[in-house]
Amino acid sequence: MAYSREVFNIAKDRLSERRQQALRNADYKRETLFAEIPRLREINNELLSIGAAIAKAIVKDGFERDGIRELSERSLILQNEQDTILTAKGIDKSVLEPKFKCPVCQDTGYIELDNRTVICDCFNKLMADIACERLSDSLPIKNSTFESFKLDFYSSVKDSNGIVPLDRMSNIYNYCVDYADNFSVHSRSLLMRGATGLGKTHLSLAIANEVIKKGMSVIYVSAPEIFSKLEREHFSHQYDTQDDTFNSLLKCDLLIIDDLGTEFVTQFSVSCLYNLFNSRLLADKPVIISTNLSLTELVNTYSQRFVSRVLGSCDCLIFAGEDYRTR
Repeated sequence: MAYSREVFNIAKDRLSERRQQALRNADYKRETLFAEIPRLREINNELLSIGAAIAKAIVKDGFERDGIRELSERSLILQNEQDTILTAKGIDKSVLEPKFKCPVCQDTGYIELDNRTVICDCFNKLMADIACERLSDSLPIKNSTFESFKLDFYSSVKDSNGIVPLDRMSNIYNYCVDYADNFSVHSRSLLMRGATGLGKTHLSLAIANEVIKKGMSVIYVSAPEIFSKLEREHFSHQYDTQDDTFNSLLKCDLLIIDDLGTEFVTQFSVSCLYNLFNSRLLADKPVIISTNLSLTELVNTYSQRFVSRVLGSCDCLIFAGEDYRTR
C-alpha cells in the first residue's frame, strides 16, 4: 500500500537513526573489549587491512589469484585466533557485530530479491506504524480502564423490557475483559449497541488499553471525525493524506469506530464505511463499532447489505440501563 512522501521520509529517518545507533553501540562494545584484550584490536586492524588489500587487488587489472589466496588464508587464520580468544573468555563472537533490529536488511530498509532492490517488510511496517501514530495521537484511553468501570451505576431492578441492567452489564463487562485478555489480530469484531451513556465508549477504550499493552496497534476514531476527515481529503484532492488515513484504518491491529450514526451521513460516508469494514473483514482484522442506533435505524441509514455483513461477522453486545453520566 502506498504512503505519502512525508510518512516515507519520517520512516526513512527513523531507520537511519536506528542503524546508526546499532553501529554506535557495536563500536562502543568493541572498544570496551579491545581495551580489555589488546590482541583483539591488533587482529581487527589486520583484518581490516587484509580486506582493503583484497578489494584493491580485485579491481586492479591483472590481479594475482595467488596473492588473494594468501590474503584470504591469513584472514582465516586471524579469524580463528579471534574466535579462540573469545571462546576462552566465554564471550560470544557475535558481540563484535552490530545488533540490527531487522537482521534481514540490517536496518537499511531495502533488500535484494530476484536481482531487484525492494523495500524490506520492516520499512513497510514502520510506515504503517507512523501513519497509525499520526491518526491515534489523541487516543483518549488514560481514564478508560476496566478498573475504573463502575457496575454499581446499573440498576438491579428489571426494566420495562424485563432486563436487569446490572446483570446484563456484568455479563458484557466480563465478556470485554475476556476479549481483551485473549485478543489477537484475528479476534471477532464487536458491535456495541445501546443508548447514550451506558459505557460503550468506556469499555471499547478499556479493550484498547489492554491491546496496546500487548504491543499491538489500535486506532480509535469517532464516526463524525473520521468520515469528515476522509471526505475532506478526498474532495480537496489530498490523495497522499487520504491514502495514509485509509491505509492506517485498514492495517492497524484493532480499529474502533465510536458513535456510528452521529456523523453527517452522505453517499460517500456510507460507501466508505462499507468498504472499510468489508476490507478489514476480508483481511480477518477486527473492528469494534459502537452506536446508539437500533437495527432498523442502521438498516435505514447504511443499507441492509451493510447491517447483514455486520451481524454475520460481529459479536453483538446490547447495553442496558440509564445514562450513568446523568445519574
